Amino acid sequence: MEQKNLLRLVFEKIDFTEGELKDNEIVWKNIFGAEHIIYEYNIAFQQDMLAWYEDNEVGLDILKLKINKNFILEWKVPVNTMGFSYGGCRFIDFCNNFLVVVYIDKHHDQLVLIDIKTFELEKLIIRDHYSLITLNENKLYVRSKNNESILRVEFYNETFTVYNV
Repeated sequence: MEQKNLLRLVFEKIDFTEGELKDNEIVWKNIFGAEHIIYEYNIAFQQDMLAWYEDNEVGLDILKLKINKNFILEWKVPVNTMGFSYGGCRFIDFCNNFLVVVYIDKHHDQLVLIDIKTFELEKLIIRDHYSLITLNENKLYVRSKNNESILRVEFYNETFTVYNV
């Protein structure tokens, strides 16, 4: 499904009274006046599951996972923000039975692997800001901004293996 269509689907799922669907993003303010943004590249889709990352200007980011038509799981992303956003989501996609998310924290990027069947979560620190993320079939590659290998994750149906390179 195209990202524009996914953006429209997410727009229909958000609970707000005043929101705006723009060309490549959804923007609205919460009840405290803080702006939320969902960019079209921060949405992932697999079969009937939909996931999106909501950036918040004061660093109260949220990851949402629509499991079925009646249930949306919400995870308050634990970022060390000191009251402002460091940049939000850098990568989001599904691979086998996992949702893969990379977001920016104060001192480094965080790689999060969520098992979409058990909802177990594994967090890995990427000791580099603005790392390059590539998902090729069942392999996730993380490279430094200087194009040096940092780690590789290989996904299988029920598990994954992390290789530090």
